Amino acid sequence: MDKIIIVDCRADNETIKELEKTCNAVIPTVRLNCLYDAVASHADMQIHYLGSDRFVCAPEAYGHYKKLLPTGFALIKGSAGLSPKYPDDIAYNAAALKDCVICKSRCTAIEILKTYGSKGADILNAAQGYAKCSTCVVNGHAIITADSSISGAAEKHGIDVLKIREGHIELRGMNYGFIGGASGLIDRNVLAFNGELSAHPDGDNIKNFCKNHGAEVIELKKGILTDIGSIITNTDF
Repeated sequence: MDKIIIVDCRADNETIKELEKTCNAVIPTVRLNCLYDAVASHADMQIHYLGSDRFVCAPEAYGHYKKLLPTGFALIKGSAGLSPKYPDDIAYNAAALKDCVICKSRCTAIEILKTYGSKGADILNAAQGYAKCSTCVVNGHAIITADSSISGAAEKHGIDVLKIREGHIELRGMNYGFIGGASGLIDRNVLAFNGELSAHPDGDNIKNFCKNHGAEVIELKKGILTDIGSIITNTDF
């Protein structure tokens, strides 16, 4: 199956060009009026990769992705609609690992919960509703996050966690963004960051953590890390 990448339609041209070198197709998101502007075009607010070339997306975005996803990919129209007020915007914002998914379970789309439940995966409930935004998945058993509720839930499950400090990541219209939203696995062992890790105070720790877990780091653009709502791909563990 072709390798595809779904990324914020407002991402820098530099970012898009670098991603185009790594996949068969880069699919831009759609700006949704039902979300507030800072995240209205963020992939991790709209669509979730379920594995095995299957996606589920918000009903408001279904027509957009149905047109753009190549033949052979399955797309489920999620039953949970979105609205700008938290937590009514986080139904698809879940971070999946090899045998678990991190999310605020009571607010997560039923299609996500049922899919992982049917596979025997554990649902790790976190107080942080923006679970995907806040979680940089390094591989199936390692993550990077600044959020204590996510790190706590992950560590109890035996996941290796690098805890970094908050901030130092740009997000349009907000005080700061999140590490998950500024990154994404673009292959099983290749982790892309939307900016330079040297601009982050924990940059060296992030590089070493990734190296220790066998993940090659790619920096997509120059300057400070920028949250573009996660880089979503059809990467399976």
